[in-house]
Amino acid sequence: MTNLFRTTFAAALIVSLPAIAQATCPSYAQSGAGLSYDAEQAYVPQSTTVIAGGDLDLSTCAEIPGVGYIIENPDFTMQYDALDMGRALEVRVEGDCDTVLLVNTATGEWLFNDDTNEMNPALRIANAPSGQYDIWVGTYGTDTCEATMTVETF
Repeated sequence: MTNLFRTTFAAALIVSLPAIAQATCPSYAQSGAGLSYDAEQAYVPQSTTVIAGGDLDLSTCAEIPGVGYIIENPDFTMQYDALDMGRALEVRVEGDCDTVLLVNTATGEWLFNDDTNEMNPALRIANAPSGQYDIWVGTYGTDTCEATMTVETF
């Protein structure tokens, strides 16, 4: 192999790495299963079952916090109406394995949690605004498991 060929090959590989890294990040371009709650409805916990985990390694995505394995598109896309009540919105997961939780909030902020309650994650968003919340339920390891995602306001 000539030095020119090696240099050209290495440069082509480096140029293509951002495209590869981008493909490993979660995307909310496509919606997950639709959920819709307002602050009053969610005052009573609203639970949905899900298979936690996936084949996308979250730790390889530099732009988004967290570690664990999720699917590319959100498990859930939730429309939330705060009803101008100023309540905190909590999203939590209970699973048969070590689960993780990733949320893209109505303001576009990425939130991640692992192990709030033993091996189960929870995120509480103070004075949560109305809008769309994309939610990924993942696992810390590569195995998938059954889990329950719960949304509640406080």
